[in-house]
Amino acid sequence: MSRSGPASGSSPVWLGIVLYRNPREELERLVASLAATRETPGTPAFQVRWLDNSPTEALRDVVLALSPGADYRFSGANLGFGVAHNRLMAEAFANPAVRHYVCINPDGVLHPECLRELVTEAERRPSTGLVEARLFPDELPKPYDPETLETPWCSGCVLLVRRELFASIGGFDERFFMYCEDVDLSWRARAAGFSVRVAPRALVHHYTVTRELSPDRERRVRRSAALLGAKYGDLEFARARLKEYLELGGAPFELPKESRPSRALARVADFQHLFEFAEPRW
Repeated sequence: MSRSGPASGSSPVWLGIVLYRNPREELERLVASLAATRETPGTPAFQVRWLDNSPTEALRDVVLALSPGADYRFSGANLGFGVAHNRLMAEAFANPAVRHYVCINPDGVLHPECLRELVTEAERRPSTGLVEARLFPDELPKPYDPETLETPWCSGCVLLVRRELFASIGGFDERFFMYCEDVDLSWRARAAGFSVRVAPRALVHHYTVTRELSPDRERRVRRSAALLGAKYGDLEFARARLKEYLELGGAPFELPKESRPSRALARVADFQHLFEFAEPRW
């Protein structure tokens, strides 16, 4: 594992960024937005950790050139979203001074006030578990209450995880390599009595202009959705997604044994709206 920068710090907020073969232009946009964030009045002190899941350490020089002294680590394998962030979260919360961990997608561009608003919303209620930034200008169609700001689940694009939640239920379920791990964490948080909310003024542009729809992405989405259905006991949903996954050329795999979720988990799970996992607003 390679590392640059301090091994630990007392900042109350850690930002975790997981990389995988990202283009330089993408990281340039993100680093510029983080620099603007740091200069914004009222933004809490934060530290950034980069964990690279790429096949080689080629991005190390890019990250250090864009952000001299950056804390860069090379995982040596493609760990997936959840495993990588869990590693960083565990390290963050091992420091008692850290109150919040924020997952940040490398193709996101933060508004300068995004982090400040995210933390402000997280600290507004003691029961807070998760708070997501609001995607702008293209929002997710899932709903949120205009007064309480509660939402059925939080996107992992820019997602604040509070220390209390991690101590209570842990991080992401590492069986999800990519996709649906944020839905699962949100449902577990709600079932455990934590508040799951949107911070409407914490804006992030999820830069997907150059992203192509690929068979690999479609397979991953359906594989994770099948796992989610099996975990929460909806075998019909799980089998339907598994069938789609196989039809897209996915390698056969066995679904985990159908679970019998607790009443609290069963109450928050929603498989009636396909991949939205909640009744959409449009």
